[in-house]
Amino acid sequence: MIDQIAVVVKNKPGSLRHITRLLAENKINCLCISTYDAPDFGILRMIVDDHEKCYRVLEEHGELVMRDRVIAIPMKDEAGAMDAILETVEEANISIDCMYSYISSQLTSAVLIFRAEDIEETESVLAKKGYQVIRSIKEL
Repeated sequence: MIDQIAVVVKNKPGSLRHITRLLAENKINCLCISTYDAPDFGILRMIVDDHEKCYRVLEEHGELVMRDRVIAIPMKDEAGAMDAILETVEEANISIDCMYSYISSQLTSAVLIFRAEDIEETESVLAKKGYQVIRSIKEL
């Protein structure tokens, strides 16, 4: 499983830059990032090279930060690849909470990243269907 950092970011100029500046100043490399917004705030989700350090730095600077596990599955860069993964998840009656993708130069493929209600069960279902489950950011 991969650890994801999520930060609540106010919808005002400079809020996102504050986060990226903290990452840069602390030499934390952001491998992939996704934002979701609402009228007053947004949720910034990211996978970084040192999630423990990132969590600590953001928390020390007063940010509302959360850490959770996500699943990363390599997929072919072709029509229907994501649908096939989601079909497997749906057949197992598993709900996905959030999802984004990452282009891996190491794997030379796209990687589907998502959080599900039961990570272990979801990984098991996908592995039984022949999907590779990435277990470490070093594999990204």
